[in-house]
Amino acid sequence: GSGQRGSGHDDHLVVSGRSWKEYVLFGTGSKSNNSDAPFTKQLLRSYVPDAVSLAEQGGGEVIFSKLEPRTHIKAHCGPTNLRLTAHLGLVVPGPPKDCRIRVRDEWHSWSSGKVLLFDDSYEHEVRNDTEESRVVLLLRVWHPGLTKVQRGSFLSDAMSKKEEEIAKRFHPPR
Repeated sequence: GSGQRGSGHDDHLVVSGRSWKEYVLFGTGSKSNNSDAPFTKQLLRSYVPDAVSLAEQGGGEVIFSKLEPRTHIKAHCGPTNLRLTAHLGLVVPGPPKDCRIRVRDEWHSWSSGKVLLFDDSYEHEVRNDTEESRVVLLLRVWHPGLTKVQRGSFLSDAMSKKEEEIAKRFHPPR
């Protein structure tokens, strides 16, 4: 399987089956110009500016996520609960029991044109056991329990911890 999004993440480690592809609109791995998807980007800037700003500050992404048929994203957890993840169903194959996401102990299914909101810091996994691709617009949004004042300092702390973890991977303590 593959899960490359051009951002240096290790998503491919959790994918089995065909592939999981992502196209980054905002955040790490996005193109620096607006020549790609200009209408979509303008809509996102207008209607979900907090998601765009969070992505531009390094706290998440706004992406098109395509999960190929017969693909499983193994159980994993996001790095922080400073944000929530929203999936807007764009192309959702059926039946629901064959294309779904587990968050903690509950299974959920997408619906075209509907948003599924969850905290990705909890363990979650995704299955597409159909013969069609599943496509969602994935957005990270600030956790509603954070004030605007808290957001900046909490994100800075989370980014520092992330950098420390990355450094440990390449320079383990002696």
